[in-house]
Amino acid sequence: MADKVTEKNQIFQKPLPEILDDIQSAAADARQAADEARHAGEKAAEEVLKRLRKVFLKMAKDITEALDEGNK
Repeated sequence: MADKVTEKNQIFQKPLPEILDDIQSAAADARQAADEARHAGEKAAEEVLKRLRKVFLKMAKDITEALDEGNK
C-alpha cells in the first residue's frame, strides 16, 4: 500500500530542502503574477478614469453652452 502512494507522489522521494525550494519558487512566481495582475488592473482603471473625465468634461461643456444659449 505504501508503495502505491510513493509511486503516485514523486514528491516523497525528494529531500525536504528541495521541496522547500520548490515551494519558495512557486510562492515567488505567485507573488510576481499577483503583482503583474495588480499593475494591469491599475492601468486599466486609469484608462477608464481618463475616459470618464472626457465624458464628464464634454457633458459640463454641453450643459454650460445650453445654459448660455438659454440666457441669451
